[in-house]
Amino acid sequence: MHSKLFRSILFIASLLIGLGIFGFLIWREGWQEIAQTLILFGIWPFVGFVFISLLNFGLYSWRWQLILNHQIDKKGRLSFWRMYKHRMAGYAASYLTPAAQVGGEPVRIAMLMSDGVSSKKATSAVMLDITIELIAYIGFIIAGVALAVITNIASSYTLIGIGVGLFLMLVMLVGFLFGVSKGDGWFSKIFRVLRLGKFKSMKKVEVWLKETEQIMGAFLHTKKSFLLLISLLAVIVISFRVVEVFYIAFFFNVDLTFAQAFLTSTLPGIALLLPVPAGLGVFEGGFASLFAVIGIPLSAIAFALVIRLRDMIFIGVGITHLLRQGGKVVQDVVKK
Repeated sequence: MHSKLFRSILFIASLLIGLGIFGFLIWREGWQEIAQTLILFGIWPFVGFVFISLLNFGLYSWRWQLILNHQIDKKGRLSFWRMYKHRMAGYAASYLTPAAQVGGEPVRIAMLMSDGVSSKKATSAVMLDITIELIAYIGFIIAGVALAVITNIASSYTLIGIGVGLFLMLVMLVGFLFGVSKGDGWFSKIFRVLRLGKFKSMKKVEVWLKETEQIMGAFLHTKKSFLLLISLLAVIVISFRVVEVFYIAFFFNVDLTFAQAFLTSTLPGIALLLPVPAGLGVFEGGFASLFAVIGIPLSAIAFALVIRLRDMIFIGVGITHLLRQGGKVVQDVVKK
């Protein structure tokens, strides 16, 4: 009860902070200028942006499908389209929680379970997918931080501090995969160290975690060529952000250098690692600060709103699928 109240307070507080920052940025730039800049972008370029984003989202879904189907029998494997919709539902849930990058993973697990995938294999597939995604995502941002330090676009001490923090997160994620592949586990190891298994109510959880980690470990011992494909897909989908930045800037009639596009596609992404729903306000503020520093003559709010509007379409699709799949069923599975 207390934990649920704490989560609610945290969500509301972070949302209000985000809305406050967002409102201030709109007030500073002015509604009229933002609206005029968005009109300049145009409807058809926006449709094109959504289309290429959907294609890239397909690569996200394909990677997840490859991971899942490698762990289950052919008879129980799910189609690409099914996985696509499940991932879209997870994306919608992530967007609406304070943990933008990982908040939708319980929903993805629930979706797989509602299709008959066991809880262990569903958890294994989602954990592997999100871990690989986060490794690529954080590595991508670290590269942006390194470029920013080299080009002296901001306080080096601040950027270095951010870079060190991100690097530690990266080490932890790689350590998680390494530990699982070696059979040492991670979560089950925490259970052993804290001796939580001595409690009868937690013993089943410890066994479940150990068996799930064994499934993950077996996956990580598969053919190197297959793991290389999974890793390559992770690099491609995250690198596609640079293409999206070039695309949006082009239809705003702004020419960017590669360094400008790369920094724009990386540094504001730090906001999505913060405990603010969808990085609201912080994400837009990141663009505003960066554009001012590196000299991009473009409304940061209008730029961010193009991305937000695309995301709203994704959220609509995801929530629709979530409801069609059976909101009550998924809710029950998440609770379990």
